[in-house]
Amino acid sequence: MITGALVLVAGTAGAVIFTATGAATYLGTTSVWAVLGGGMTLIVTPTGRILRASIEPNRIAEVFAAQFSLSHLAWLLTYPIAGWIGTSLGFTTTWFILAVLAVLGAVTAVALWPRTDTGENEAPARRGRVTPEPRNLA
Repeated sequence: MITGALVLVAGTAGAVIFTATGAATYLGTTSVWAVLGGGMTLIVTPTGRILRASIEPNRIAEVFAAQFSLSHLAWLLTYPIAGWIGTSLGFTTTWFILAVLAVLGAVTAVALWPRTDTGENEAPARRGRVTPEPRNLA
């Protein structure tokens, strides 16, 4: 997930460079979108597994609802920045602000993310259990 945060920082930095230099071509824009999508995938995909390992099974619905709400709160903040600031101050300024937010998010994640997995955050009902491998449904 930290890798995903760093990929988002790189993607937004690339967007700042593309727009500041006037090199924002279709290929450049597509590349930025691909990098940002990859970064988001690296962050969001493991979230479900982490949440499931950290909670009691009977609390899954409420924890996933909270995670959904928090992720959409972040979008509620960044979409208007992208739209309103983009139309009033231009793309370079907008991408710069979004890049600063990406850096702040990455720094916060690095500062708060545990360095080692001690099992402290694991739900009591799941401690000592080995997470089963995904089933082959074929």
